[in-house]
Amino acid sequence: MASPPRNLERADPFPTFALTQGGPGTAFMKKLRLVHPELGEGSARTAAVLMALTWVPLFILCVLEGLAFGGIKIPFVYDIAAHTRFLFAVPALVLADIPVGARLRELVRHFVSAHLIREDEMGKFRETLLDALRFRDSRIGEMAVLVFAFAATYGALTGLAFQRGSTWYRPVAGQGLTPVGYWYAFVALPIFQFLMLRWIYRMVVWSRFLWKLSKFDLLLTSIHPDGAGGLGFLGKGLIPFGVILFALSAVVSGAILNQILFNGRKLQDFQWSYVSLFVLALIIFGGPMLIFMPKLLALKHRGLMEYGTLGSEYTQAFYRRWVQRTEPTEEPLLGTGDIQSLADLGNSFIVIRKMRILPAELSDFIAFVLPGLLPALPLALTVMPVGEIVESLLKLVV
Repeated sequence: MASPPRNLERADPFPTFALTQGGPGTAFMKKLRLVHPELGEGSARTAAVLMALTWVPLFILCVLEGLAFGGIKIPFVYDIAAHTRFLFAVPALVLADIPVGARLRELVRHFVSAHLIREDEMGKFRETLLDALRFRDSRIGEMAVLVFAFAATYGALTGLAFQRGSTWYRPVAGQGLTPVGYWYAFVALPIFQFLMLRWIYRMVVWSRFLWKLSKFDLLLTSIHPDGAGGLGFLGKGLIPFGVILFALSAVVSGAILNQILFNGRKLQDFQWSYVSLFVLALIIFGGPMLIFMPKLLALKHRGLMEYGTLGSEYTQAFYRRWVQRTEPTEEPLLGTGDIQSLADLGNSFIVIRKMRILPAELSDFIAFVLPGLLPALPLALTVMPVGEIVESLLKLVV
């Protein structure tokens, strides 16, 4: 295991949950001054450097080898998949650190500021935070991400992905790699794979933290106005992950567009590949919220029972007092607070009955998915004219 990060040594009772300010590759990037030495979080400078490190050498080497503009089936300049991967996806995967990191820090702080943690479990909460940060910086986790990155690169180069259409890195099938092929295989593509797999590891860290937190005796209430027992704020944590979905969608769209333009394939041939991307993304980035479903389901059931009992007692008393008149009272029926209390009780019961057992709203999922749909627009243009697309959108809006 790695040594505890610097923010663990502070005297603060609750260290900042900095999911994106550490983890696989951060120590190495700090040595290369690719990230801020104190924050350890991705920045525009980090994105620009990694983009240049991956794309620029490939372009220069392809020009020197005569593979940039012609001479092979798909020259480098025309390889849309390569450009989207290194000019769009790589910086997006780095810059996603900023919104995701800020949002998750806010969510974790909200557990305390919203008084969801019991006083007698505050110490346990702090230890859970420290454990999550130690797990984030695990050397074993870092090595696992690195190994999987090169394994994924090997799979791509041996034809297990859309890469088999990118002939500029291997001009002659069955022969060895050229210099540009070696840079692509040992530098450029592993960097992309590493950035992608690092996010998966981070989601493991986040899921593990939430799973431990779900074991706490949280102060949740079934009548909370957010409709999720007080955990509705967790759904907002899904929204910034749309940046990552945008990056992955751009890569898949570029690969599909290569196949359509250069190999005569049809968009319909890849529709399930695109659907699988969104399903997988929902599982990876939205899956952690499922951890609280058993707790929210139990809370809803308990709320229905408790308020059902309260409702029975109150309505029976109301019936005896105002309908049967078995309890004499000098208070006039007109203007009595009993009727308003009865209505309030009914509204509370409706809130419990409509309570969600998933701490997210439909709008959260839509905001997450929308960025991922943007790279699909160029694909739609291959099968549908712009006029028809605009007309379809107008029909949806109007």
